[in-house]
Amino acid sequence: MSELDCDDDLSADYNDYEIRDSDEDTEDASETDVVLKYDNTDNEYTEIKEQIYRDKLATLKDQLIQLEAGLHPEYVRKIRRLEQLYEERVLLDEVFLAFENERIEREYISEKRSAVREFEERKVELKESLLSELEDKKKMIESERISLELANDSTEPKPLTTRKLRRRPNEPIPIPEKRRRASPDIL
Repeated sequence: MSELDCDDDLSADYNDYEIRDSDEDTEDASETDVVLKYDNTDNEYTEIKEQIYRDKLATLKDQLIQLEAGLHPEYVRKIRRLEQLYEERVLLDEVFLAFENERIEREYISEKRSAVREFEERKVELKESLLSELEDKKKMIESERISLELANDSTEPKPLTTRKLRRRPNEPIPIPEKRRRASPDIL
């Protein structure tokens, strides 16, 4: 070790001795210093807290004023986002409405064509059915007429001969009566 190192060791021992000696002498004084330092630190801490509180309160009041004026950046950002979402939703609703209208129009046209086609088919079917029924009735009537003619041929009525009675002498000959026309004045 060098001389300087030895001197440092001696001075450190001497300082420790002085500190112990002075600690005992000033123990009473240091208690009051600690209390004063604590009070000063506490007061500084309280002042700092109050300053922070006042700063935050002022900041919040400024933000409230900005919010009421509609100028707060966060509020403006969220309003813009909501307006953007609203515009997107309106656009989507318009597109959906147009799509639904087209779909309904196509469905209507399809159903109308189907109904017209079904109507025409039923009309043709009904017409064919009625014509077939009419032909059947014609055939039935024709067959009944033929069967009646066949049945009547065997029992064909012979012309009835009318007998004329002879005239009696006392009866005058009947004269046909002439009817007169009624004159238009009488009517």
